[in-house]
Amino acid sequence: MKVEITDVSSTRKEMKVVVPKEEVNAVTSEIYKDVSGKVVIKGFRKGKAPKNVVKMYYADYIEGELSKKLVNDKFEQAVRENELFVVSMPDIKNDPPKENEDFVFTAQFDVKPEIAPEKYTGFELKKQKVKVEEENINDVLKRLQETYVTMNEIEDPEYKVVKGDYVIVNVTCEDNPDLNREKMTVEAGGRSGFPGVEEAVIDMSLGGEKELDIEFPEDHFMQDMRGKSAHVKIVVSSIKHRELPELDDEFAKKARQDVETMDELKKVIIDDLTERLEADSRMALEKQIQDRLLEANSFDVPESMVRLQAGMMIQGMSQRLSAQGIRLEDLYPDPQAFQDETLASAQTLTKTSLLVEAIAKEQGIETTDQDVDDEIEKLAARYNMEVDVVKKGLEERGSIDEMKFGIIEKKVYDYIIENSEVEEVDQLEEESDDTSADSGGADE
Repeated sequence: MKVEITDVSSTRKEMKVVVPKEEVNAVTSEIYKDVSGKVVIKGFRKGKAPKNVVKMYYADYIEGELSKKLVNDKFEQAVRENELFVVSMPDIKNDPPKENEDFVFTAQFDVKPEIAPEKYTGFELKKQKVKVEEENINDVLKRLQETYVTMNEIEDPEYKVVKGDYVIVNVTCEDNPDLNREKMTVEAGGRSGFPGVEEAVIDMSLGGEKELDIEFPEDHFMQDMRGKSAHVKIVVSSIKHRELPELDDEFAKKARQDVETMDELKKVIIDDLTERLEADSRMALEKQIQDRLLEANSFDVPESMVRLQAGMMIQGMSQRLSAQGIRLEDLYPDPQAFQDETLASAQTLTKTSLLVEAIAKEQGIETTDQDVDDEIEKLAARYNMEVDVVKKGLEERGSIDEMKFGIIEKKVYDYIIENSEVEEVDQLEEESDDTSADSGGADE
């Protein structure tokens, strides 16, 4: 077999393959033998029909099978022998094969680009300082309080509604009876189906009455009232007061099973916030590195690789949204804009991954079995699962290779950080991010 390979572009090649007639004849004989052993031709025992008779009945099928087998087998052999990393389906062109003649076909295909990184150290980077403020702790405590809130029915006629109470009101409108409501729930100072009622109920008491004018906005859910006004009367029929638990040791025990006091709970919150802020800071730093790498290293990637990456991103996003009961088309109603955005992100992710891989190869950065075991143990601890169960699940999903690349990627970023100037700052400046990649694997 003779193989000639030429460059169509930096990421696409053309291969011309010449299969000697001796191999063509040998493959042809195999196909004739296979067909003869499977078909029944009148006048002949199965498998005993002469070659010319079989050809008369099955010439088109045999020619098709011969072409398919020669192309598939010889293309794979040529790719293997020439150590090519093909990333697209080949575009094959050939004339019908004939016995006693050489068979020639050409194939064009995309290949994974070979990258020699020009610059990946000596960057000027900024890392946001990690500092947990008192207000951050209070925000977490407030959210925890909301988890254990109790709703108490108010019976005291002197009680006045405060912000956050749930107030049940009857609404009447003489000019428009369609607006009459019985037992409409209003969150005082928060939400109401009728704009303004949520503020009007504050300081009211059980049985209290009040008249007010309501202005309905142009985007109100009641289409026939958009842009209109109405005069209504509201009467408070019941009040439910939201009572938050006291921030004491008993609350701390409820909030976290592994703590006994508020001081211990606050320490856990600080540790959790620190870990999260560290992760956010690291992510922002890696995004800077990604931008610097792409600015300093220019190269082409085949469109087929980008489209494959985009397809995987869309599939992953669709699966995540579906698990939440959301359809992808509902979230992104403009399919063309979504496709363009995804392709841009996919190109960034593809180029970055290729650069990371090339840097790792140049620096001899590798992942070890211990690295993988350590990562699996972290996952198991995070989700409170057995290590063996987590490992088996990853293996069944074919996710081990993805995990290995993630480990390599972190080591490469570590190397770049160690060999660059990193300034810690209180606040990072906003940067435009038109082509940010969706990793698809970030934890919530």
